[in-house]
Amino acid sequence: MTHRETVAAALAHRGTGFVPYDQSSRSSAIELEAYVALKKCLGYDSPSTCFLRSHAELEEPVMERLGIDTQFLRSVPASAWHKDGKDGRDEVFVDSWEVPWRKRADSPYYELDFSPLAEMDPDRVLALEWPPLVTGDMAADLKKKADVWGRRGYALFCDQIGAGIFERAWYLRGFEQMLTDLVLEKDWTHRYFGKILERQIEGYAAVFDAVGDSILGVLMTDDIATQDSLMMSRETYREMLLPYHRDLIGYVRSRGGKVIFHSCGAVYPFIPDLIEAGVEILHPIQRSAAGMSPERIKREYGADLVLWGAGCDTASLQKARPDEIRDDVLRSLDALSKDGGFVYTTTHCIQPGTPPENILAMADALAQWNGRTAGAEHTGAHHA
Repeated sequence: MTHRETVAAALAHRGTGFVPYDQSSRSSAIELEAYVALKKCLGYDSPSTCFLRSHAELEEPVMERLGIDTQFLRSVPASAWHKDGKDGRDEVFVDSWEVPWRKRADSPYYELDFSPLAEMDPDRVLALEWPPLVTGDMAADLKKKADVWGRRGYALFCDQIGAGIFERAWYLRGFEQMLTDLVLEKDWTHRYFGKILERQIEGYAAVFDAVGDSILGVLMTDDIATQDSLMMSRETYREMLLPYHRDLIGYVRSRGGKVIFHSCGAVYPFIPDLIEAGVEILHPIQRSAAGMSPERIKREYGADLVLWGAGCDTASLQKARPDEIRDDVLRSLDALSKDGGFVYTTTHCIQPGTPPENILAMADALAQWNGRTAGAEHTGAHHA
């Protein structure tokens, strides 16, 4: 089986005995510092680049060594990055909505620099004319990448659009202001969400026009929970946000794609609402958050949801011993792999300071488990 076939089987809840592995999306990436250290450990000395902020662009030799089955397509112009700050030491990334993210010289992380619509008059916000999220050049680049990676047998997805309705809304408006708007300016917020929805549907239309025949689906990131609780009540979610999730996810599904819906945190109480909105794949199943037992979610919702995640906790991956990592991975696989519906990945991006030996211990434990359980049928699973 090819990478694509093994992922497709997992998404169809077919229990093949082989669990596919993702480490290539914007929410399951390897941060640049950790990636450079991993490459050094493996003896690779090629230049390393990022596709978004500090998220490393994985090279095929590394993907093959780790056993990764997915490849996410995106096209980000080099002009998105520039130097700024004292002595030009800060790195600034400006996303496709013109939101700036700053990495200060003493930090490994990009943080939201400011929200460009925070002080703008609400009526002016609604009158804005935004440029397209996917230009003709970007579409051509996506198509070229799909042709290259598709020939190699990888399971292709796209995370070009990225942030969903709520996440994009507060990036632009400011988190505190957006929560205030949700409660006090409901009519305006509906119009604002509708404006974002319209632009995102246009972006997804361009994605599917370009590579719809090549991709299995898209990743949509929309954090709606914190480590311990929800960001809004279920009542507020159902009134203010669910209709837009339903429309956006419904559009992707109408084009034949699946949505990998990403929300960090304690999202468990929202799961019935997300299923109602059309979510079929939930990412990343953050085990350390309140109520996020992967075994419980698998037991209660495994018939409706693919669990994309629930693997090594990224904080543990930084600190545990390789043998502890291995045992943790094997426990997760034993608990979650039955009857398919499971794609292995970490509970978020692999962080700076993560020992390469731990990353390799994780990947090797998964490879060991797959070799033990899948048998001869999957001998060629990691070769196109």
